[in-house]
Amino acid sequence: MIKRITILYVLLLSQIVGQSDHVFMTYNLLNYENENDREDDYVTVLEYVQPDIIIAEEVTGQTGYNHFLSDVLDVFESGAWSGANFTNQSASQDIALYYRHDVFSFISTSVVSTAQSSGLRDVVEWVMEHNDSGVQFNVYGVHFKASSGGSNPQTRLTEATILRDYLNNLSEGSHFIVTGDFNIYSNSSSSEPAFEMLTGAGSDNDGRLFDPVNRIGHWHNNSSYSDVHTQSSRSGSYGGMDDRFDWIFVSAAVLNETYEMNYVEDTYWSVGNDGNHCNQAINDGNNASVNDAMADALHDASDHLPVIASFQFPGGDPSPYDVVVTEVMVNPSAVSDSYGEWFELYNAGSSTVSMNGWLLLDNGSNEHNVTSISIDSGEYIVFGRNTDSAVNGGYDADYVYSGFQLANSEDEIKLIDAEGRIVDVIEYNSSFPYSSGASMYLKNITYDNAVDTSWAMSEVEYGSGDLGTPGRAWDDTLSTASNFDFGIPQTFVLYPSFPNPFNPITTIKFSVETFHAMSLRIFDITGRVVATLINGEIPIGNHEITWNASRQPSGVYIVQLSNSKSIQTQKLILLK
Repeated sequence: MIKRITILYVLLLSQIVGQSDHVFMTYNLLNYENENDREDDYVTVLEYVQPDIIIAEEVTGQTGYNHFLSDVLDVFESGAWSGANFTNQSASQDIALYYRHDVFSFISTSVVSTAQSSGLRDVVEWVMEHNDSGVQFNVYGVHFKASSGGSNPQTRLTEATILRDYLNNLSEGSHFIVTGDFNIYSNSSSSEPAFEMLTGAGSDNDGRLFDPVNRIGHWHNNSSYSDVHTQSSRSGSYGGMDDRFDWIFVSAAVLNETYEMNYVEDTYWSVGNDGNHCNQAINDGNNASVNDAMADALHDASDHLPVIASFQFPGGDPSPYDVVVTEVMVNPSAVSDSYGEWFELYNAGSSTVSMNGWLLLDNGSNEHNVTSISIDSGEYIVFGRNTDSAVNGGYDADYVYSGFQLANSEDEIKLIDAEGRIVDVIEYNSSFPYSSGASMYLKNITYDNAVDTSWAMSEVEYGSGDLGTPGRAWDDTLSTASNFDFGIPQTFVLYPSFPNPFNPITTIKFSVETFHAMSLRIFDITGRVVATLINGEIPIGNHEITWNASRQPSGVYIVQLSNSKSIQTQKLILLK
């Protein structure tokens, strides 16, 4: 009973921090088609385990698939279960996935062509989605060639090689589990090379599989591994508990706590295995982990034990914080990435937000715990990899992070608040408008920043020559003023700013009589450019733009409006 207590404890803890745990179960049903005498036993097992997803092997065709849903799952929980699209294979011992539809949704089914001959089974791929959080993940159902000796280990190696190659082609950081009846006898690279193919390190490790409990060795008929044996739950001609055929393998992203989908520590279990039944039936004598009725059900239902593990997903509760990723410098050119990367956040909410305790994540294993930073309403702040503007390319970082970096081609920035809720996510790829030395900026804070067309590439120079507007709006909120309308302008005019003196924001107004390239820059008293507010073509009309001088010291500044024909200036006084 210790395992169940652990699962419940972890579940309660996860609910406190805004996440939810769900039980996945793989179960070889022993050629189930419509065996009425075993269906009550399956129900007993399900009532004990309370799974949310079931991957079932040895389902006999469409008939078995349908009857397990109607005669077992609907008896267990009426109307609560659905089946993913079923693939009827020539082996007549098929693999099926069932799921509680209030928790998960089915996206698609496809096949990985691992079968080498008639009577063998392909691996089935299901894409699933966690309803509350929208996190998508892949599940792979496996039933490799059975039996030891002869050519069987080589057949399993061929099947494993095809599967590993397929998984290696998934995106780095993908969340997936590979589960089922592998019929693998040990981790020996000579006698059973399929295991090393699935779990070993290689030149491409995107598809590498991991045992969540890391109980790897020569487990066949070895009492040292009796607690993880899954076959056979029956004795006599079945042989008793002496093999670890049934597994739930996970990808690195699932194992390494990347927030979207994580393995919950200490929840992996060969159900009913108390470690005391090596070479015995699971119900022989006393079973220290389950009651007699459950042990009998496990014995009678199948010659395999089910294997379960819990996985944690975001809880799905919306974050109350309206903090938005508004600009990203993926690949600076003035300095190295390790100094020059940065991204910008904007608080679109009505009150100051403390980000203490927030998580910063990417689509791999990078993670940073945010400490001691707040963002005021209407404020832009910059998160960067270096705080020294003399060496980082010239941006001012409000917060320096570590353990986190942005890939130049495809990556993710995810903000998680202190209660485990998603605040904002941007997933960018090569379709997003940026290049070396230029940031990409969100054209409007109300736009969906997961869509590439919501972004544009920066054209305003900062610091050492890279392009971007770190710490301020990309256009400094340039707009056509509704209360500043004198008809079509006839002249090129820079009007007095208001307020002036100011602290720290002033509004600069100007008129443009022709569509023309122009610049609007701010100089300090020594003639150094401290801000370039406009550098490009501006349409005919009356315009206004705000300058936020919160990063500048008190003093006298000059605002200069210029085109190829004219220059106009005004004096500004910043009083702090």
